[in-house]
Order: sequence, then structure tokens, then C-alpha cells
Amino acid sequence: MSLAAGSAAQEAPKPAKRQRPHRTGLWAEIAAGPGFMRVARSDNDRVITAPVEGGFLRLGGVISDNVLLSWESAGFNDETFGFGGGDTTVAAEMAFVGVTVLWYPGRTGWFLKGAVGLAQGTFTVPAAAQADTVEGTGIGMSFGGGWDFAISRKYAFTINAAAFVTAIGDLVLPSGRVDDVIGTMYQVSLSFTFR
Repeated sequence: MSLAAGSAAQEAPKPAKRQRPHRTGLWAEIAAGPGFMRVARSDNDRVITAPVEGGFLRLGGVISDNVLLSWESAGFNDETFGFGGGDTTVAAEMAFVGVTVLWYPGRTGWFLKGAVGLAQGTFTVPAAAQADTVEGTGIGMSFGGGWDFAISRKYAFTINAAAFVTAIGDLVLPSGRVDDVIGTMYQVSLSFTFR
């Protein structure tokens, strides 16, 4: 090989590194969507179900090309919840705050999610003089998946599907004690991601 050919080979441009389509650096995501609440209690076999509205906020950073870490705060509410048969007067709210890991197994926008943190349930029961509010606090977990659809270098729409499991313990309502309340929320949401 001649000296000129060797120089040309050394000066040939290197192919550009393909940028990953998902989030880089610091990022934030805000979401809203419909869900479904399921509350089980240990004092009887009754399982209470109701549609809910909810949303979440995530703030995070990048650990590696495939792993992202974030703080997540999620909330769900239903204005016509009922612990008793036919009773739909209770306003129920569930909240979750925790640490979330997003794992992108490939170079697409598809990811899996796992989270652990604190959970709180608030139930407001109307009364003649004033409403009674009962709160329970416990452990929360979440798992699910989603897909980032890039709309520019800095913004994306994200579809999420997740389950939030909240173990909030015993509640003492005016109608009686409810033991070992475990609420599960299933949600599909559309979010806007700043990346």
C-alpha cells in the first residue's frame, strides 16, 4: 500500500455513533390517564372495584445506555367509591411516591418499569356535621412498561401501562374497621417527556 493510500485511509471519516432514541441526561415526564382501582380487604372476601382517574410525575437521570433512574409521584382518585354494598358516597384517593427504574432492553423506545416506595390511601366519608377523613400509610410497588415516541431531539410522547400496588394497612371508618386494605391501580396513560 502506498503512503498516499495509507494517509487517505487514516483521514476517512468515522461513521457517526447512532444516538439512542430514548432519554439522555436529566429528564422529566408528566402523564395522565384512566385507570381501574381494585381494593381487597382481609376481614371478608369482598373485593371493591371502581374506575379512577390518575397521573404521575417522574424526574430522573441516566445511569447507563439501558438503565434510567427516577423519582416518581403518582396519584389516583374516585369520587364515588364504596366500602359497603350499594354505598357510593366515599371519595377515595391513593398516592404513591418512590424510586423507579426504567430498563430499555434494546435501542428502541420500548422499556420496562419497576418501582418501590411509600403509599397512602385517603378515604373521605360525608357526615351530617362534617366529612370524616381516614388515612392509611404503607408500602407501595409498581411495575409496567411503555414506549417513547420521539417528536424531536428534546421531546417525546410516551405511552405507559402500569400497575400500582399499595398496602396501606387497617382503616377505621365511621361504619367500622376495615382490616389490611390493599389497593391495586391499573392505569394506561399518555405522557409528555422532556429529555
